[in-house]
Amino acid sequence: MSAFTVYRGRVWHGRSAPAHHQFSYRHAWLALTLLPSQPEPERLRLAPGVSWQRRHHGPRDGSPLLPWLTARLAASGVHDIARVELHTLPSLFGYVFNPVSFYLVFDTAAALRAVWVEVSNTFGQHHDYCLHHPDHRAIDSRDLLDAGKALQVSPFFRVEGSYRFRFLRAADGRFAVRIEYRRDGAHSSFIASQQGTPVPYSPARLWQLLLATGLLSVGVWARIHWQALRLWRKKTPFFGKDGHAATPAPPGELS
Repeated sequence: MSAFTVYRGRVWHGRSAPAHHQFSYRHAWLALTLLPSQPEPERLRLAPGVSWQRRHHGPRDGSPLLPWLTARLAASGVHDIARVELHTLPSLFGYVFNPVSFYLVFDTAAALRAVWVEVSNTFGQHHDYCLHHPDHRAIDSRDLLDAGKALQVSPFFRVEGSYRFRFLRAADGRFAVRIEYRRDGAHSSFIASQQGTPVPYSPARLWQLLLATGLLSVGVWARIHWQALRLWRKKTPFFGKDGHAATPAPPGELS
């Protein structure tokens, strides 16, 4: 069986425009290690009804992830790949919704060289971001990595502006990511963070985490729609799948 780690932590979201809104909730996820020297599983059974399935990632056709990822990283100039750590959600009875998955790319010196970010929205669309320094130096926990926004994630923001990422992957296993969204390039309209630590694994403990976090993917999907309802009640401008305004924007806000 491939190596994996179960994480427990929290997710926090906060936005300052066009309406002030924030929330935080308990979260849990899986970190799966991918190695060039080991074959990848198509499916990992983690507990009764809980599994990780390769077909939910990368090209989404069930083919091996590491050759696919290595080719795309090489196109961006990232070549020294010794290990990849995929932080993502497992599926529950075959269902999974992963708003974002992170592939941490480590070199032979165990330094973080790149992060591949796999984003999905509730419209069934996907987009990937390749994050690294222009000179491909190691990524430090103080470093900020930018990427232009290319996918509508929240229907309350248009596809414009950019993201700024900051990552921590400590030697003791602690993981944290902070994402700022800037519509104008200068001021953060939205900030999200995810942080957590490894916990002992057993099928029973995993189910305890599932229940404590609202059944993970099911809870994430439900919370997204509940928070969307709260934003709609605050009269936040809503944009549909095609990015056109479905509700009018307040004066001085989005046009």
